[in-house]
Amino acid sequence: MGIEKYESEVKHIASPQLSVYNQLANLKNLEPLFDPTRLEELKKQYPDTPDVRLDNFRATTDECTFSINPVGNVGVQIVERESPKLIKLTGSQSVPFQVNCWIQLLPVDESSCKVRITLHADLSPMIKMLVGKHLKDGVNQIAEALSKMHYER
Repeated sequence: MGIEKYESEVKHIASPQLSVYNQLANLKNLEPLFDPTRLEELKKQYPDTPDVRLDNFRATTDECTFSINPVGNVGVQIVERESPKLIKLTGSQSVPFQVNCWIQLLPVDESSCKVRITLHADLSPMIKMLVGKHLKDGVNQIAEALSKMHYER
């Protein structure tokens, strides 16, 4: 096993850093993104996305769980918040490998910020071969999705 690091491209968000942080630091705010209709729209928008089915999204402020076909039930929990610039998450429940994720936010000006997603995953060589490209693409797709979200001011 070895720790692999996947970093997204830096994306611009047309909302203030604190607004973005406040929305992302509460996982309950992500529920609308996992609406089945919304997920279908995203699949059309990003046709290269692997055909993965997400169901049963449930969230509290600090933790969310969902089903991924064919993996099963997985969860993510926030383990650290550093307002307004950093949210650290880790995998919970039946994630098939140890994973940590950082959402980093940097101000550009009073009305916008930048975001980068960093994922650290403890992968065996075989798992890395199977999912490495998907993880790299995934962090970029998440950063892109975060850049297009609407944030309350």
